[in-house]
Amino acid sequence: MWLLPALGAVLGAGLAGFFVANPLDTNHWLLRGLAWRTSVQQARTGLGSVLGVVLTILSIALSLSLLVLQNIASQYSPRLLRLFMHSLGFRILIPTFVATVVYCLAGMYAFGFVEDHGVAPRPALSIAMLLLVCCGMALIFQTTSTLALVRAEQIVRQTKAYSLKVAHKLDRRRRLDVEQPLSAPAHSGTWRPVSSPSSGFVVDIDARALLRLAEARGLVIHVDVVIGEPVVRGGRLGRVISERGPLTEDPPMERAVERTVLIGPWREPDRDLALGVRQLVDVAIKALSPGINDPSTAVESLDQLTVLLCELCALRQGPRVLADPEGRPRVFLPALELGDYLLLATEQISRYGAGESAVVLRLLRLAGEVGLRARREQDQRATREVLHQVRADAESALGGSSRLPLLRRYAEEVERALEHTEPLPPLPALGF
Repeated sequence: MWLLPALGAVLGAGLAGFFVANPLDTNHWLLRGLAWRTSVQQARTGLGSVLGVVLTILSIALSLSLLVLQNIASQYSPRLLRLFMHSLGFRILIPTFVATVVYCLAGMYAFGFVEDHGVAPRPALSIAMLLLVCCGMALIFQTTSTLALVRAEQIVRQTKAYSLKVAHKLDRRRRLDVEQPLSAPAHSGTWRPVSSPSSGFVVDIDARALLRLAEARGLVIHVDVVIGEPVVRGGRLGRVISERGPLTEDPPMERAVERTVLIGPWREPDRDLALGVRQLVDVAIKALSPGINDPSTAVESLDQLTVLLCELCALRQGPRVLADPEGRPRVFLPALELGDYLLLATEQISRYGAGESAVVLRLLRLAGEVGLRARREQDQRATREVLHQVRADAESALGGSSRLPLLRRYAEEVERALEHTEPLPPLPALGF
């Protein structure tokens, strides 16, 4: 968040130093029709006026942004605020304004060291006007992107797209993984636990660094936490097994293992795929709450969850195992299975939306689409369990509703499709 504004500040200061402190020859191409002919005092006054306009516009833009953030947090989910902070409009707006403000301040300061030679070409003022135009363009771009972000379908679509990027990034990490052996090495007197140095959430795990450490010291390392999991200081992160005899207390080795598990104060979406699924679920259950009562938004969220989970079917999920060049497994890392993501995506929505027929139909459709694409038997079994649970929740919530026979019939058709006896049925009109 601070890199682009810092670069903008450096750029603004550099431009001010170049166009103010270094006088240019009057035949320079920048002065031909571009540099205004003013005195030093007029140039400083002009930079001060530009600075005042920029600060006024920035205050208005930030005030409007705060209103949008409040609306997103209250109507959708506070976890989606990062989506706004990382939006392209916000990343362009702040650095542009920072560069302009620093340029004006540095230029006003630098003009104090310029000898007054009367009226002369001053390119610094022209550059300030150009930066002011850039600020206006950045403000327009940020405003339009913010208005688009307020739309529910845009929010869930961007959340899904970002989660898919994370999923493919995690899948690329598995290129050097091996298939997990049938049985992991058993506990013996040669293993030692590794404790967490602080409390927080597991942000990332450097599997390759663990593999290098295990190869160098003849170890087998088991990590017992997954990305996104909360940990408490002193709690166990994993265990280390030695192939070279009993393990004695070795603080440097333990700290080396601890450094490969990055712990932060909150969950980060860059490596935490479950957080992306959780954000989409939050949007759906918030829309189903009595205070908002917006089933259409829940349906939009379920559509994006369906696309996300279907994409996950083609990617490797579950525990990871890394081996040394000789093929000996050295590092064991737990990870969520496709069934875990499926349960996370449907359990709460099914519970709170069981009384809404359109939501139930979308949940059944989600289970059917994922079940047809799941490649492992355990994942197909998980989709059938979700299908049965959604149907049970709907029957419990709707009771004697006239919509219940339609939902039962659709659930039966989806289950037959999962058995590859019939194609997946189209959604009834009620589901749109």
